[in-house]
Amino acid sequence: MAEYKVQEIIMIDDDSIVRMVGKRILKNLDFLSPVTQFENGLQGIEYIKEKISKKELIAGQPILILLDINMPIMDGWGFLDAFKELEVKDKNHFAISIITSSIDSSDRAKAFSYAEVLDYIQKPLAAKDLLDFLKKHDLMED
Repeated sequence: MAEYKVQEIIMIDDDSIVRMVGKRILKNLDFLSPVTQFENGLQGIEYIKEKISKKELIAGQPILILLDINMPIMDGWGFLDAFKELEVKDKNHFAISIITSSIDSSDRAKAFSYAEVLDYIQKPLAAKDLLDFLKKHDLMED
């Protein structure tokens, strides 16, 4: 059984089906830590700021953020701009991957222009994509 080195996964996507499928994939992968979901970047960044203020971050157990780009209220770019303003000591507790249906190469380039973005995964989200990401960034052990 895999051992996950992740405190929590935060899915930020306005598509409820994507969130439901993501949660089901994680359950099938025996991911037992919390999976928190938000419909837009504003809800996500407010939650993260609250976790920081309550000192709910655990050293050595990052929180994985799976972030969509195109959302109402605050899109992924707005989220990343707000996240970028956090203190480095707080940002270091998070790992961010873009999860998007965008096939626009300029979106990919823009995503990687943010130092905080570790990866860019095309939808539809699959278990293999998540496992590859977690292994690549040393967030799980087989």
